[in-house]
Amino acid sequence: GVAEVRSKYDLKRQTGTKLQQKSSEQLLTEALAELDGLIGLATIKDEVHGLANFLKMQQEREKMRLPQTKVSLHMVFTGNPGTGKTTVARLVGRLLGAMGILAKGQLIETDRSGLVAEYVGQTAPKTTKRIDESLDGVLFIDEAYSLVPEQGDDAYGAEAVQVLLKRMEDDRDRLVVILAGYPDPMDRLIKSNPGLSSRFNRYFSFPDYTPSEMGRIFHGMSSKNQYELPVPVRVKLLLGFQHLL
Repeated sequence: GVAEVRSKYDLKRQTGTKLQQKSSEQLLTEALAELDGLIGLATIKDEVHGLANFLKMQQEREKMRLPQTKVSLHMVFTGNPGTGKTTVARLVGRLLGAMGILAKGQLIETDRSGLVAEYVGQTAPKTTKRIDESLDGVLFIDEAYSLVPEQGDDAYGAEAVQVLLKRMEDDRDRLVVILAGYPDPMDRLIKSNPGLSSRFNRYFSFPDYTPSEMGRIFHGMSSKNQYELPVPVRVKLLLGFQHLL
């Protein structure tokens, strides 16, 4: 009986080892497949695939002890709400995790309220705590432009930005930061601070969905929940989306 239990344990351990060896490539394939399965976003998909291919090449060059090109993985996602920024950010984290560039690849979402406190002396610890949660993964800051208001001084927001910049340098091998928001305010944010402009030079522009793409998204959501859309309903949906846009 003991021998049988031990034999089963050894088999399970060996099987687990084999699965673990395959998991990185499998996770990468799954992340890219999920990206490709998103409706629209053709340019975004091409850019993410290009980034993945570049990073693969760098890893192969490292194995051959060839010189590598240092590249910043911090990104700026610009676009209107609901255009897929958070979804793509999560997939980017999974992709970087699968490739071993990030140890985990988890996505931590936050905004100004998650970084900036209401009283003096509390912003730095609050921002530090959120960054600590993001280590070995991606910190996604939505509406990031709110950290630096267009008019007036904001010492608390400026403090959060300074903490973020320092940690990006101190933990440059363990942290990827993605700033997201409307195009013009995000451009203003990046230009407002030399530290931001030097660290964020990879931009992804998310276009609005077309009426037909919105129709496909609605159809996909309906199918997932086992609802059927007759042809007259689809026509009315497309006309409605066209009218709204």
